[in-house]
Amino acid sequence: MDSSSSFSSSTFCKLPPIVTNETDRIFLQEVNKFVEKELVKLGHKADEEQNYLIYKSVFNRVIEHVTAYKPVLTAIKKEYETTIDAITNGQKEAVFLQGRLKAMASEPSTIRNYRKRADQLEERINYIKKNNKELESQLLAARTAREEREKKENEIKEIPRRQLKKDRRSIPGLTLEEQTDLPLLQKKLEKLDRQLRELNISFKTRYLPKSNNLELKDHLDKKVSFRDHLLSQSQAFKARSHRMKIALEAAEAYNGVKPPNQTVGDAVVLAFQHYFGQQAAKTEVTNLEGETGTSEATTTSQFEEDDPNKEKEAEMMLEYIEKFNELFEDGKFEEAAIHAANSPKGILRTQATLSKFRDVKLWFNGGRTPLLAFCDALMSSVKATGSKPGVGLSVDCIRCALSENRLDLLAHWVAQDSLSLSRDIGVLLDEHCSCQIPCKCGCQALAQTIFTGLREHQNVVICLVKQGRVLTGLQYAKIKGTLEAEFLVFLIKTCPSVQLFLGLSEEHDATGTSIVPIGVILKTLLQMDNLNLGVKFLQQFQKSKKKGDGDKDKNVLREAIFNDHITTSNEWNRVVKGLQEEGHNEISIQMSAIILVVDALKNALNILNYSLLEA
Repeated sequence: MDSSSSFSSSTFCKLPPIVTNETDRIFLQEVNKFVEKELVKLGHKADEEQNYLIYKSVFNRVIEHVTAYKPVLTAIKKEYETTIDAITNGQKEAVFLQGRLKAMASEPSTIRNYRKRADQLEERINYIKKNNKELESQLLAARTAREEREKKENEIKEIPRRQLKKDRRSIPGLTLEEQTDLPLLQKKLEKLDRQLRELNISFKTRYLPKSNNLELKDHLDKKVSFRDHLLSQSQAFKARSHRMKIALEAAEAYNGVKPPNQTVGDAVVLAFQHYFGQQAAKTEVTNLEGETGTSEATTTSQFEEDDPNKEKEAEMMLEYIEKFNELFEDGKFEEAAIHAANSPKGILRTQATLSKFRDVKLWFNGGRTPLLAFCDALMSSVKATGSKPGVGLSVDCIRCALSENRLDLLAHWVAQDSLSLSRDIGVLLDEHCSCQIPCKCGCQALAQTIFTGLREHQNVVICLVKQGRVLTGLQYAKIKGTLEAEFLVFLIKTCPSVQLFLGLSEEHDATGTSIVPIGVILKTLLQMDNLNLGVKFLQQFQKSKKKGDGDKDKNVLREAIFNDHITTSNEWNRVVKGLQEEGHNEISIQMSAIILVVDALKNALNILNYSLLEA
């Protein structure tokens, strides 16, 4: 048994049945005859108002006759009259509102475009202001460094004496404690000596005097002439081999048949004549071109395996990797990052290189880690190399920039189209944002750009709502066809805000019914244990509706509950109970009274329809 039935049984006494004796039955028959008689008089041309007057008089007679149900029927009559008056007033205002609607029909699209443009300009202004602040700080730092440099130069000019300079620079790649450790410095010195010896040996063995260039050129010319001689011999041998093959085939054919009056020599001569006759059908130019092309293809196939460019390319890549390792070991991480990002064929633009930079736990004076330096260099080299990093590498770069809170770099990478877009990047940006609605850090705007590129429309709507752009988000969802009930409930749970609830309550479907009734919003907030936000929404909802309609006495909450055909009585009772537990007694009593009246109206309508059917 639900709470409404228990409440009614405890408040009212049990009512007697409607028909108790023969007098009541006679009365009902008279009433039915009266209704039929009056309807026959009016005919088919009767309007609704005349039918209403007939049933109104009959209803008054029923109220006067049935004394036990007089309070209930009186209340029903009152609600009917209130509803009919509201419909009549609405029809009278319809003509005025139609004219006003035509005037306002062209306003929403213009206002929507202005708002969208205003949001875009506001985002652009904020981004420009942020960049201006950074540029001002960089300009101030450059001016300070210039003043210090000029001051030092003036001091040097004023001192005529030459003094011995002491090198006080720190050793690259070593901390302050390591620079004072003698055994470690001794190992470092031995390593540098070994590298110096290797460089000297490489200089002596790898590089030769310029005079050797002429000798190498002469040697190359001899090799080329010898190659041409071999090619000509090869072509002559091929032609001879082909003729020998023709002669052999002719001899084998002669031995298989042995025709009379013919020798083996005659068969071979006839075969050669047939072969040369076929060759004569072709033009001499085509024949020469064919021989040239054959020789060139033969030359390519012969010397392709001996091409020294492949060996040189492998040596260059090996030297490139060795140079990167040297820079990395010397602690020149910025140079190593740029070196790796611009590597040929992307040999160092890999996850392994990124992991190597990730293992270095060091911060530069510029306020960024070697890992972020590599990521920035990787993104800056996209246009030069013509290839974007893979999805996994792009996600790692995004994660690195977020860990160091460098949203300016992220915005630059996205604007330059340097990333391989994926849903994981949008999720990372969304999870990094810790702002209350609306978002002020800029993560949601970047995530919106990512999801727009991926055409994930629902995620785009969520990002717009989290930025506080509720009207833009709902309009985008309507255009893309994502205004589904399940998605809207998920949107309420993900981005709860009064502005969103008001926007959803104002959206209607083709039948004029709200796509998300207030009952669905309140029971969703009850599940989230956030009814305090629901109370704020109800207050703003009543104010906005009264202000929009210009009728302060209008009970907008009652109309909203009456038009909610989705929420059941049990769900309304749970919402009312939750409001009472949260201490919102006034709004809970108001809603309880409205729910009771609505249930009574619905039950009375059902009883009346049933009784009329039986009669």
